[in-house]
Amino acid sequence: MLARIRAVFADAQTQGLDQLYDVINAARDLAPDSDFQACYDLVMASSGTEVETWINFTVTTATRFDLDDQPEPEQFLSVLEECCDARREQQRAQPSE
Repeated sequence: MLARIRAVFADAQTQGLDQLYDVINAARDLAPDSDFQACYDLVMASSGTEVETWINFTVTTATRFDLDDQPEPEQFLSVLEECCDARREQQRAQPSE
């Protein structure tokens, strides 16, 4: 199932996911002792445009799974964390200007 979720993230068909990853990573930077779920919850409570992006993404991607084979929310969040980590590594690897 995780491979299927990763494929959905790779072909997101939703604009703004990079900004969502950046905002979650910023929350993680502000609270380095917090786990990913706590930082995710903080961002979701903010009701910003990133939250709208996440809602649009999850609603759109839900149709890409059979009704009787929907991923568990924890699995989706696990892949979201992977994507946030990958975005952070990508930004660190870019040379500073």
